[in-house]
Amino acid sequence: MGYNNGLKPAMLLVISLGLAACGGGGGSASNNNNTPSNRAPTVSAGADQAVKEFTDVTLAGTASDADNDALTYSWEQTAGSTVAITGATSLTAGFAAPDVLAANSPEVFTFRLTVSDGSTQRSDSVDVSVTDNNPPVADAGADQNVVELSAVDLDGSGSSDADGDALTFSWVQTDGPDVVLTDADSAQASFTAPEVAAGATDQLTFELTVNDGVDVASDVVVVSVSEPASIVTIAGRLFYERPTPNALCRGYNFNDITLMPVRLATVLLLDSAGNELAVSQTDDGGNYSFSGITANTDVRVRVRAELLQTTGAQTWEVYVRDNTSNTTASLDNRPTYEVQWPLFNSGGVDSLDNDFIARTGWDTDAGAYDDAQRLAAPLSILDAILNGVLLIAEVDPVVDLGRIDAFWSINNSWVTLPSPDENVGELITAYYTSDPERDGRRNPSLFLRGDAIGRLPESRINTDEFDSHVILHEWGHFFEDELSRSDSRGGYHQIPGKVDVRVAFGEGWGTAIGAIAGEPRGCDTAQPATSGSSLDVENYNQFANEQGFFNELSVATLLYDLWDQDNDGFDTASIGFGPIYEVMTAPQLQKDTEGFTTLFSFATYLRQVVDPADIQFVDAQLRWENVDTDVLDIWGSGQTTAPAVWHDGKPVNDLLPLYTQLTPGAGTKNVCVNVETRVPEADTHNNPGKWAYLYFTLDSTSNVTLTIDANPVPPATTDTTPDVRDRSDPDVRLYRNGVFLAEGVSSVADREVFAMGTLEPGTYALEFHDWRHVDFNTPTDPPTFASDYPERTCFDFTLN
Repeated sequence: MGYNNGLKPAMLLVISLGLAACGGGGGSASNNNNTPSNRAPTVSAGADQAVKEFTDVTLAGTASDADNDALTYSWEQTAGSTVAITGATSLTAGFAAPDVLAANSPEVFTFRLTVSDGSTQRSDSVDVSVTDNNPPVADAGADQNVVELSAVDLDGSGSSDADGDALTFSWVQTDGPDVVLTDADSAQASFTAPEVAAGATDQLTFELTVNDGVDVASDVVVVSVSEPASIVTIAGRLFYERPTPNALCRGYNFNDITLMPVRLATVLLLDSAGNELAVSQTDDGGNYSFSGITANTDVRVRVRAELLQTTGAQTWEVYVRDNTSNTTASLDNRPTYEVQWPLFNSGGVDSLDNDFIARTGWDTDAGAYDDAQRLAAPLSILDAILNGVLLIAEVDPVVDLGRIDAFWSINNSWVTLPSPDENVGELITAYYTSDPERDGRRNPSLFLRGDAIGRLPESRINTDEFDSHVILHEWGHFFEDELSRSDSRGGYHQIPGKVDVRVAFGEGWGTAIGAIAGEPRGCDTAQPATSGSSLDVENYNQFANEQGFFNELSVATLLYDLWDQDNDGFDTASIGFGPIYEVMTAPQLQKDTEGFTTLFSFATYLRQVVDPADIQFVDAQLRWENVDTDVLDIWGSGQTTAPAVWHDGKPVNDLLPLYTQLTPGAGTKNVCVNVETRVPEADTHNNPGKWAYLYFTLDSTSNVTLTIDANPVPPATTDTTPDVRDRSDPDVRLYRNGVFLAEGVSSVADREVFAMGTLEPGTYALEFHDWRHVDFNTPTDPPTFASDYPERTCFDFTLN
């Protein structure tokens, strides 16, 4: 705000002259008739303003004069594009804010108010910033199909203004039979649909205009009115809730939920009596649709936790079942989980937005599950398995994935019992088996945990339904069993861990499938917020000296890095999943290998199927996992790299050579086995060095006998017989291309004479161990081998 003192010098001059005259009068006489001096007015042009273009702006000045002199006013523009001022000689003036280009926004307009009392004047200025207005966006809503004489709502609430300006609304009918609009000046208007001729459809058009005080915008909506249809289409989407894992996979955060589509599942439409009206399948986005449904009928949607594709070039069957229900039936006839939602009316026109959500059942206030509402669980399990199915379907256009049952129940508890009963939910862990009822009948099955409260005295809380990595790991074992081959013994293994080489490949394969078909970071959550474990397959490198063919994480990271398309560290390329799948499933490769299924057999065959340009990349990944590549074959005969000592300080013995080759009539080979790396109270069957592997080749049909003698003979122990075998007990089994042929498992001390009978020409593999190392007849709890029996024993092998 500024002041103009243009008249002040003249006023000072008059005063000066008056003083001079008084001084010339002489004497002491005083003059009491002096004229009082004039006081200048005060003025304010008002506060600075910010307005939108095209708005009417008021310039409100204020002024006063201490002498009560009559005042005159004058407004003038001193800056900005020229505008016309109205009331320029009044205390209150105005102007219309002009159109402002967005590039120049805001533009500042300055106005000066000058006030005069006839003798003196004062001025003040005010700035008015004019900004470009963003026009509103009108949204009259989606076009509608309605039935005659029905109430119709027009919804413009989707309209918006980028500046946040208040909007006014105006609905006008522009086409079609006239109707009476209610609340035409609000965001939501309504009317009653007119009656239409039989078989006809009338279209009514309505225009919505929105105004932000400066600009206007319009949109139209078309309402098609017809007679009630005798049949309609019911459609929508199905979702399940998936919680986000907490840090370190310590349970789940049920306040952070993602809605996941229920994909490729069987979906049914039922009437109020439960009769099946239609059957369909959701698509990859969870969408479903039923056509030809009787209008104005009470219906409900039900989804079944199954994936069925039984016709066409690619086939599979997946069922999620409750192993603890209807236990008089065989496991493959236990009930399949289904989720259904409340009844609703099909209406008189197509209804395409019937979306439903299967909830987790978690009660946030109670901090616990409502077990009756754990609807998302079976659908989450199904979705995880689908990821594995689709991974295979991508690379095999004619795959037959067979059938698998995934068993889950809120009663499935993690227990440590010698003879668990799956019928009541006793599970030693999450696992895969091809013969769940142990009756020799093939029924590929996954068993998954769901006990969230610890139902049994010996149970540990652990739920698997949202642990997709766990589910896919076990499904990976099904893949091996159904499409490929696995010689893994299963049983105990740990991460990070050193295990039997067959177990290492099988468990590593399952972990890799979990990462490739799911996510590289896998969670195995346990009791919410208290325990759990996570595994980042892509970045895992703990105990680097223990990377190798005996480490399941080496297998998993190798497979993942071969597939992974991200360039990180030594993983600078990708061969995709196709070559990996080919090695695992094609004839004469991994599934038909003469040796056992190990990292060496896989790597040998992979070199045969990849493009020559990729061999260097494959070898680099193998070397990263401490696999020697100069001489690579299924027997690991070129492998010389091995740890000098395990990270826990235990000795590394009998790890290499991986196989011992026997030749009929060529003398004796001494082979040792050990349990030096055993984990206390764990299954010692899977320790590296516990098993020895041998092979031999016959050029012609031969009658073969293998003699095994302890050398040196182990010393006597203090064990009390006959509870425990006091001597070594060599046991051996014979295989050809993974098929078990015969075994030598007598209980003769320190010796086994294995008459194999007549064998055809070909290569045969043997697995050998000292049963005394795992004799669970010892009278201890838990049962273990005797403390003074040697942890390492050696034997002479003679083949004739």
